[in-house]
Amino acid sequence: MNVKSNYLIIGSTGRNIGKTEFACRVIENHSTREDIYGVKIIPVDKKEDNCHRGIDSCGLCNSLCGEYNITEEKIADSPKDTSRMLKAGAKKVYLLIVDRNCLESGIKAFSKIVPNDALMVIESNSIRNVIDPGLFIVIKNKKSSSIKPTCAEVIEFADEIVGFDNMNWDFNPDRVLIQNESWIIGE
Repeated sequence: MNVKSNYLIIGSTGRNIGKTEFACRVIENHSTREDIYGVKIIPVDKKEDNCHRGIDSCGLCNSLCGEYNITEEKIADSPKDTSRMLKAGAKKVYLLIVDRNCLESGIKAFSKIVPNDALMVIESNSIRNVIDPGLFIVIKNKKSSSIKPTCAEVIEFADEIVGFDNMNWDFNPDRVLIQNESWIIGE
């Protein structure tokens, strides 16, 4: 497993439970003093006929030709998660669409386009299977006990499980700090 203390991975038990907003708050808190890079990773199963997100027409799953596709976000004023991270102050933000069976090669290719010591904020559950980050935070819906399979695979590795009640987190993103080029939880 690739150890990357300069990586902060933020996963979640479900969709639309504050993961991107949490990531944006962390980026906002640090981007005036540090170069923060963002990436949203979307693993797809090319063998499946249906979208893993439950959306038949978004086109992401069908757009993947090969093992992975890396796109840099250039627009900071759209509602997309990558745009929101850019607007929050990230130096650069990328979307990595990757075949679920090729996570390691996808992240290896991505690592070649950003500085090796770059402070990263990553939205993903699945990438925790191939990266041991400085910090792994999972956002959990306080009003639901359901957990998506990609999170169930890795939740045991979480450094912090943050409850979200559709309005607020029970953990302040301001506690996510940088120390010696590594992500940590402060008091």
